[in-house]
Amino acid sequence: MKKFLMLLSFVGLIACFSLRAQNNDSVQVTDQTEQAVVAEPETTGTVSGFFSDMASALVAMVFGLVLFVGPLAMIVHMLFVNWETRMLEKPVTVEHFIDKRTRKGVSGAMNDDEVELGFQLLDEAYNELTFVETDESGNESHKPATMKELLRAQKKIDEVDKLMPTDAALLERYNEYRSFLYDYLRRSFFASWKLIILCVIVAVGIGFIGDGSFLKNFFTTGAFFWFPALVYYVSSHVPQYMIDRKNERGGGKGWFSTALVALGLGVLGSGYTVRTKWSDGSVTEDNSSHLIALFLGLLVLIAVATTIYIWAIVNYLRNYVLYW
Repeated sequence: MKKFLMLLSFVGLIACFSLRAQNNDSVQVTDQTEQAVVAEPETTGTVSGFFSDMASALVAMVFGLVLFVGPLAMIVHMLFVNWETRMLEKPVTVEHFIDKRTRKGVSGAMNDDEVELGFQLLDEAYNELTFVETDESGNESHKPATMKELLRAQKKIDEVDKLMPTDAALLERYNEYRSFLYDYLRRSFFASWKLIILCVIVAVGIGFIGDGSFLKNFFTTGAFFWFPALVYYVSSHVPQYMIDRKNERGGGKGWFSTALVALGLGVLGSGYTVRTKWSDGSVTEDNSSHLIALFLGLLVLIAVATTIYIWAIVNYLRNYVLYW
């Protein structure tokens, strides 16, 4: 991270010097006497211009970090978490661990201490789940009370993976626990599709009405809408345990953002026609409210689309960092 920040600072300084050089090249001096007279103020202006350019470059870097580099880092993290969860779905074979042990120069068979430690870690992983259910026969089963318990259990199972289990009984239980974890940690999209569709429509609209070609407008100005929609889509993949908990509480899929989209559509369709019948029998119609409703509705929908950055960050923190 430090190297990355140093690189950004270096790029910013290069940009400042480049801008300053272009400004200096554009100045044409025609009178040597006048050049001597204004030499000192020009030097001062150069220094102030340098700091002005440097400030502009830093603002541009911060703007880029907030709007693009930061969300890209979020996407990389979220994709890694999803990939890590997907790995739990596939059972691990004894051949996999034997090959792994061979490559590391370790004996293919586990010793008794390793087997004992492996079962101990799996028991600890199971006991991390504090919610206990008892069936009619009196058999107890553990379930997660919080998302943090599942993550702690996953860490214990990862420690068993480092033991490279080849014992048949240990490997069987290891795969059972991995499958058990996957049932709770697997992720599904649980948010508002309407908000994503709205952002894509706004981005496409910008592509058609902006100056220049469609692709240029879509991938520049339009990126302020479709790119956060992409981040929002990935960040809205919720672990199954959290989906079950939300369903128990009665929470819907992105109900608030969906309500905002519905509000914009409601304003868009709120226009009406005023018909006036005059004494001579003629009838006139006033449709001006339709234009007003169209303008206000589009304004509300664009404003709602701009909030997707907020929802993307909130969902990322909720579903990948804090788990609440």
